[in-house]
Amino acid sequence: MTKRARRQWIALTAMLLFGGIYACGDLLQEPDTGIATRFTLTVLSGDDQTGPAGTALPQPLRVRLTSLQAEQVGRLWIEWVVLEGDGRLDPRHSFTDEEGIAETTWVLGTAPRQQRVMARFDGDSAVFEADICEACPQGD
Repeated sequence: MTKRARRQWIALTAMLLFGGIYACGDLLQEPDTGIATRFTLTVLSGDDQTGPAGTALPQPLRVRLTSLQAEQVGRLWIEWVVLEGDGRLDPRHSFTDEEGIAETTWVLGTAPRQQRVMARFDGDSAVFEADICEACPQGD
């Protein structure tokens, strides 16, 4: 094989390889299901609470999942994530009930003073905040 033929073969191979990758690029991505734009999470209760470090907040965190047509959506999986602080959530995942409501219990961490938790469902989220109080009585 001559140098010229070899260069042409390499150029052709490279064009086919990159062309194939470009043409199949959409196949390598997740399909667009539209879920991220079809639902909305709304905080129902449990936001802006205070409590002693290391204790469960008195009210559970509750969200409602609705469709864009304002219909309540049941039996879908909500993920709960600690964004700030070293607290914990129980459970970390919960299903919405027939009214579209999901809830979890938040046990505050020890630092920092302000802590944050997020509920999320495929692209939409709702954020909760809580503060550690230094001198509040246990069970407040």
